[in-house]
Amino acid sequence: MGKEPDLSPGTILRLHTRAQLQQEDLYSFLRKEFPEIPVEDRLKYLAAILNDFFEEYEHDPDDEMSVDGYRIKRFMPKGLPGDS
Repeated sequence: MGKEPDLSPGTILRLHTRAQLQQEDLYSFLRKEFPEIPVEDRLKYLAAILNDFFEEYEHDPDDEMSVDGYRIKRFMPKGLPGDS
């Protein structure tokens, strides 16, 4: 059995901060950060980030992707304050 994802507050804050600097959706960012882990573990990270920082992401309810049988909504970072 593989190692459980590190969902500690510090790790989630670090991932969220780095995701905010990207121009891609949150799941795609996590796929690049953790290419070796299963989809289910990436979804745990995605859920933890959105649980703490949901208001800092935007999404179109109809914009989703399919990954290994999962339908995943695309959550885009709103960006840093002052970005337009």
